[in-house]
Amino acid sequence: MKHVIIGTAGHVDHGKTALVKALTGIDTDRLEEEKRRGVTIEPGFAYLDFDDGSRAGIIDVPGHERFIRNMLAGSGGVDLAMLIVAADEGVMPQTREHLGILSQLGIKDGVVVITKLDKVEDDWLELVKDDIAELTTGTFLESKEIVSISAHTGLGIDVLKKTLQHKLGSAEEKDTNKPFRLPVDRVFPVDGFGMVVTGTLIEGSINVGDIAEIQPSGEKAPVRNIQVHGENSPTAFAGQRTAISLAGIKRGNVERGDVLTAKGMLNVANAIDVKLSMLPDTQRTIKNGAELHLYHGARTLLAKAFLIDKSEIHKGESCYARLKLKEPLPCKRGDRFVIRFLSPLETIGGGIILDSMPGKRISRTEPALEAFRIREQGSDTEIANLIAYDLGRVLTEADLCRHADLDKKACKAAIEYLLVSKDILKLQQENYISTRVLENIGKECTELLGNYHRKNPLRGGMILAELRQKLLSDLSTADANAVVNTLKNNEIIKLTGNNVALPNFSIEYTETQQKIHAKLQNELSIAGYDVKTPDELSALFPKNEKREFEQIFESMISSGEAVMLSKQIFWSRDAYDKAIDLIKNHFNKNKQITLSECRDLLGTSRKYALALLEHLDGKQVTRLEGDTRKLAKGFA
Repeated sequence: MKHVIIGTAGHVDHGKTALVKALTGIDTDRLEEEKRRGVTIEPGFAYLDFDDGSRAGIIDVPGHERFIRNMLAGSGGVDLAMLIVAADEGVMPQTREHLGILSQLGIKDGVVVITKLDKVEDDWLELVKDDIAELTTGTFLESKEIVSISAHTGLGIDVLKKTLQHKLGSAEEKDTNKPFRLPVDRVFPVDGFGMVVTGTLIEGSINVGDIAEIQPSGEKAPVRNIQVHGENSPTAFAGQRTAISLAGIKRGNVERGDVLTAKGMLNVANAIDVKLSMLPDTQRTIKNGAELHLYHGARTLLAKAFLIDKSEIHKGESCYARLKLKEPLPCKRGDRFVIRFLSPLETIGGGIILDSMPGKRISRTEPALEAFRIREQGSDTEIANLIAYDLGRVLTEADLCRHADLDKKACKAAIEYLLVSKDILKLQQENYISTRVLENIGKECTELLGNYHRKNPLRGGMILAELRQKLLSDLSTADANAVVNTLKNNEIIKLTGNNVALPNFSIEYTETQQKIHAKLQNELSIAGYDVKTPDELSALFPKNEKREFEQIFESMISSGEAVMLSKQIFWSRDAYDKAIDLIKNHFNKNKQITLSECRDLLGTSRKYALALLEHLDGKQVTRLEGDTRKLAKGFA
């Protein structure tokens, strides 16, 4: 069943509450002060049943300027608007202001209701209709139905009811599969039920027993009881006025303006990037740095506006802006808000949130403006692609959900599309990276290694740990290694052992260095496993070649020609690879190996066999258990 909220709006004392009572039989003035003064102060709630069995919720909001905050609190979940104009007074200041507010909140359909029909003549009524036509030109109510009624006599009530029933069929149905969200507009204790909150469920569905997260505090509470239109219900759906009893919540732990959500659904922002729009008839101007009242859901707070693509905006104009907030705001991309001038207090415009987690720095460059445009007009996939690039790092599905304000289903769909289009790459498990970010890392890596090779021409490459620290310090070791392996697979770099180099890099020796290199190669090759120590190798060269010996020996180690088992034991690559193959073959047939078995396998002394085994332990290929070694992570 479709759940729709109809909201009233209009000038004070134009008969909104009387109209709702005539439609529903429910008096929405529930406070003694409201009844005494004849003015609605708090939003009132009723429901309207139609002949076909459908039902709509009705919110009767205050009309007096002093109570505009309550009007905004009630109108956030409205699907259809009834703009009320009294026949005897016509269009008044709050009529215009309320219409502007409804427009800024993104309401797309409604009806104009002329009340107090019994108090005017037909000629006067036609003048009022002309004023209404002028007022609604260019708004969502332009050319929409105008129904004249008298709540006192009942004239026109049936026509209005049929008009609303017809509009119900074309109202956009809310997605009840999303995580739930309910802006809290009332809080009160009830004996036997604990703390009760009310509001319009604007997204998803909520069940008795669900855990609700109260934002911005983050406190959690189980849902004890749910009422919809005054009746107990196991579930409430988006589009329904709902009262929820929260277990274990004390007075003061939840307040009007808070938001009830599913866990982790909302970002709590101290700044938001937005599209600001000024009302077409306001006489105010927003300048860069202006302070404003911001109304979002049932929450009101001060905000400072930093305009992006203009220095100031006037009536009917729009621009992108960063709003820095005086207190935290639970919100998400796509939310609508209203802004009022600080002094004097009057509604001047509103807008839509484009980013609930903007970066710290405000940028006014063309790429920044393009990012604003994508956030405003782009598809979920385009926004996800933008986020993946803007984050500039490895990201998870949860990162993308949070920064793009997407639910899990939409986020998964966006990731699948971006993987197919190769705009993002999967690194490991559920980690991803933007292809453009990887390209930028590749460029930085090429420059970094180029400088390194120029400074260290005899080294086979930069040690992997050093590369990670200089290039990928903000990533975990696992993520950094995944990025490095991707760069290797894309032939941006080459990996030799623990060293990283550019693919076309090779060590070039002078004639003297070539002779030293050849002698060292020969010594290590002849020695096999029973090698000389570095000091013994150094003693093979005259004093004037000692420095070059050290450089070339280090070069052979960094390039992988020589493998260090310990500080005193170095094998040639051929000897090392032969030994590894023997150990692998042993483990193909056996679950463990002893030191004596390794010694016999290699045909060498205990000293060199022990050095190899401890080397493999250090690489987590094997692990020592008692007197034997078993495979740990293995040779892969």
